[in-house]
Amino acid sequence: MKKNELLLCVTLGDPCGIGPEISAKSIHFFNKNKLPYRFIIIGNKNSFLKACKICKVNPYLDNIKDFIDIKSKSLKLKKCSSASAGEVAYQSICKAVKLYKENKVNAIITAPLSKESLHMSNHFYDGHTGLIASLFNVKDPYLMLSNKKFSILHVTCHLSLKKAIHSINKEKLIEVIKIGHKHMQKIGFKNPKIGVCGLNPHSGENGLFGDEEIKYYIPAINILKKNGINVSLPISADIIFRDACDGKYDLIIANYHDQGHIPMKLLYFDQSVNVTLGVPIIRTSVDHGTAFDIAYKNKARSINMVAAILYAVRMCNIK
Repeated sequence: MKKNELLLCVTLGDPCGIGPEISAKSIHFFNKNKLPYRFIIIGNKNSFLKACKICKVNPYLDNIKDFIDIKSKSLKLKKCSSASAGEVAYQSICKAVKLYKENKVNAIITAPLSKESLHMSNHFYDGHTGLIASLFNVKDPYLMLSNKKFSILHVTCHLSLKKAIHSINKEKLIEVIKIGHKHMQKIGFKNPKIGVCGLNPHSGENGLFGDEEIKYYIPAINILKKNGINVSLPISADIIFRDACDGKYDLIIANYHDQGHIPMKLLYFDQSVNVTLGVPIIRTSVDHGTAFDIAYKNKARSINMVAAILYAVRMCNIK
């Protein structure tokens, strides 16, 4: 990698989904607009060539520095989950992380994989975030969704609601809010405004509908405030996202998967980006899944993938 060259690694995700298409369209977008980034693509080459043909994109663009083919004799490009597709996606990530650790790429941008396919291939991770964290021996990675208006960082993510609630405590809240605060400062927010979602209806209503806010949230927030972090007391989830849309907060702390994902996808489905925090890597992704039902039909839009690449570039430039 040249000293001043920004080299980005794109993994195609599940070869049976829309990953190859949105990757091809995105790289074509950067080439067409003469944006100064080069790419190493990792994934099944047959899936990429098929996607390029359907989307009428040149598979040999000037901004593609290399293509690392993850071959599979048993892979069939059927639009459904399979062990073969899961293995291709798994090997793609392992190779990408290896390149990152060797300082051969500046960032990794991942197209969606199928968690079912991953499990069918005997790799029992909750998705990209858990897999990448394991490759760095990190126990607790965090998932953030970001758009131009605000970001949402999850205290827990791919857990059942019951397990998510039981895993939240004062120490975990302090950790995740500190990580979010540090990231927001890193990308240019001098004093980021952080809003915290309450766990219970009406944030517990002073203990009437649950006491977690009293036991964990308020003590954690008071400690953070003493450390100079601009963070709110727990706010009802039915209010806080409206406030964020109005510019009151830069970062929202959501407690579990759907508390953060539903408002983000409802408001900014095509514009939000998945960012991994708590792991020593620059990794971004789209905030949607494999969409098997529209794969290889030239229906998948690449707006989200382009946004993920641009966010990775932003992180590289301030690393």
